[in-house]
Amino acid sequence: MSRGKYLSLEEAQKSGKLKQFAKEHPSKGDKKAFDELFQRMAKKEKQR
Repeated sequence: MSRGKYLSLEEAQKSGKLKQFAKEHPSKGDKKAFDELFQRMAKKEKQR
């Protein structure tokens, strides 16, 4: 398996190198925004 500069997500999953993938692809999240969005998505639609 030939690989370029960075590990792909598929390669990381297959080889068990998710920590390495995370180091190569850092990201930041907004916990409050995520929680609010998740709550709206999980809420049942009002009955009409």
